[in-house]
Amino acid sequence: MRNWKQALLAARTGASKYKLLVNAIATDIEQGNLQDGQRLPPQRLLADQLDISVQTVTNAYKELERQGWVRCEVGRGSFVSRRTSERVATSMLDRGENSLLDFSTARIVHTETHDRYWRQTCEELAAEHEQPWIHACRPIAGFEHHREVGLQWLAGLGLEVELQDLLLTNGTSHAIFLALASLAGPDDLVLCENYTDHGVIGTAQVLGFTLQGVETDRHGLDPEHFEDLCANERVTALVCTPNLNNPTSSVMPEMRRREIADIARRYGVYVIEDDIYGPLLADRREAPPISHYLPELSFYCTSFTKSVLTGLRLGYLAMPRRLALRTESILRVNSWMAAPLLGEVATRWIERGHADELVRLQRELIASRQAAVSAELGDYLRGSHPASLNAWLNIPGHWDLDALQRELRRRDIALTLPDPFLPPGTRRPRAMRLCVGAECDEQRLREGLRDIREVFEQYPEIHEFRGAR
Repeated sequence: MRNWKQALLAARTGASKYKLLVNAIATDIEQGNLQDGQRLPPQRLLADQLDISVQTVTNAYKELERQGWVRCEVGRGSFVSRRTSERVATSMLDRGENSLLDFSTARIVHTETHDRYWRQTCEELAAEHEQPWIHACRPIAGFEHHREVGLQWLAGLGLEVELQDLLLTNGTSHAIFLALASLAGPDDLVLCENYTDHGVIGTAQVLGFTLQGVETDRHGLDPEHFEDLCANERVTALVCTPNLNNPTSSVMPEMRRREIADIARRYGVYVIEDDIYGPLLADRREAPPISHYLPELSFYCTSFTKSVLTGLRLGYLAMPRRLALRTESILRVNSWMAAPLLGEVATRWIERGHADELVRLQRELIASRQAAVSAELGDYLRGSHPASLNAWLNIPGHWDLDALQRELRRRDIALTLPDPFLPPGTRRPRAMRLCVGAECDEQRLREGLRDIREVFEQYPEIHEFRGAR
């Protein structure tokens, strides 16, 4: 805090005090002088100690939250929060470790069938004389044939759209970014589930809009809270994952999807629908996408990475007609166009039935692994689904979350802490995410799940048990 006062005292005449305070606090966080999770001084107390106005401190804390340095929780205070990219790197591994059983990364169960189809397609492509997918750099929206076949894939997921309303993207995250970039800026409020994909939180930091979580239950987004926020705030958009939410695995019932669509239409709120996990659900007729009920205000985003092949980063973005040109122009600026080579692979796999076959295979493998999770960790399940790549686990009361993660890593097991999924204002739950797509055989999977249960049931060492008396 001494550094903060010195920074203010050294300010030139006319310099913005709140910006100087922001820089001083951010520097202390970056240099490790303030630890992740450490509570910042209450605003009135800090204002008195620094001899500045409470409003100056309030503005500084808001800016620090917008930049991702702190999280402000109503009724509790403001806490140091490493930027989303840093939290993700420590919670989900970005590199492989041979001895590690990695339950921290949401990915499909890879098989020899995936490798065989990929090798066959690569050999076939290499032998063809005409290869426009490695020469052409237009159209920006994607090759027309690739998009036409994409329309067939979307129809199988319960969504009928026109060709001019569809863009090819480099995966679902890219599609969501394009949708948000076409709608939201620093003056906008965007809503999401109170547990949401970390990419949405990172995008809020990049584009500068305010992100706020909506309460959820076992069926997903709570319509009543959503409507209350729409009625009392100027809401620009809602980002949501109705099918197999990450990390909770919730699936929204059809009636609630209609209700969310009706509320969004009533208040003119755009809906950005993340349906990357949708293909894993066997019968989509029971619950069509929210976008089916709200085509004039919906952006629908899906891809193949969580259902067909991890490296097939080809996505589809269906958008409202009146925003098609704007969104396509952002795609052009952002990445020019999606990779045509992957578009060609995805198109051939859809046409030949490979994509459907791999999705069916994935459903069987995931269901088997989820059954193993239920058998070994059923007492700790907070949220799961037979088609979900994730299981959301309750943590025993005698464990501190961070201490538990360290103990699991000591045993060469990686799970994901809740932090990457928490938008500003959401309280940290006593939960961890387990991803069933770990690269291991069934025996190793079972052994790892038993090891997790054993750690859960043990009490930590005395020096780790912060609540001991």
